[in-house]
Amino acid sequence: MMNPEKPVLVFDVIETIFSLEGLSNAFQSLGLPEHTKDLFFAQLLRDAFAVSATGTYVPFIDVARGTLEVVLTNFGVSSTASAIERILPVFGQLDAHPDVREALALAKARKMDVVFFTNGSKGNTEALITRNALDELVDHVVSIDAFGQWKPKQTVYQEAVRSVGGETARSAMIAAHAWDTNGAMNAGMLAGWVRRQDSVYHPAMRRPGFNSDSLIELVDKMSEALPET
Repeated sequence: MMNPEKPVLVFDVIETIFSLEGLSNAFQSLGLPEHTKDLFFAQLLRDAFAVSATGTYVPFIDVARGTLEVVLTNFGVSSTASAIERILPVFGQLDAHPDVREALALAKARKMDVVFFTNGSKGNTEALITRNALDELVDHVVSIDAFGQWKPKQTVYQEAVRSVGGETARSAMIAAHAWDTNGAMNAGMLAGWVRRQDSVYHPAMRRPGFNSDSLIELVDKMSEALPET
């Protein structure tokens, strides 16, 4: 359980912390264009959000498998079942962005509780943390599986922060997705957007108080906005 005197800094995981470039390589090995990765992940989120909006919960891996079948079939890939089994394991082999280690180390130096909050599974996220030698820099891993709801539903952020002993009013969320920072702000959290896959912040979303090309700079700014006491 976290120290109640510490502010909570929550990080989205996929694309914010870990790059999806490995997926791009996997799709290209099947003869598909480089942008297939972006199309697939965007459709995965669309499908997950659509199912979640009906009040039904489907875990990340099951949505990913179904979206892969649709995308691969649309591209005319034969033997989609074997192709799916080649691509899905890549989610367990992702590399951290170059600025991640220093950013997390700064958060720890600033006496913040570091939480990874993912739409994926807790087990896969923990494996990625270990694979990238980040174990000593992450205090908690929280998955939406624990709540049966996908981000960006407002209550799931609140439940995630409470699950580690924190308060949303003294918590901040960093994400590479405008929908994620928007969701966190609607839940009463401070939010910061790091530029990764998107060149600009989506204008239909609430604009966060912080944005940067650098995760390190975001942590620096947001740690000042969330004092320890």
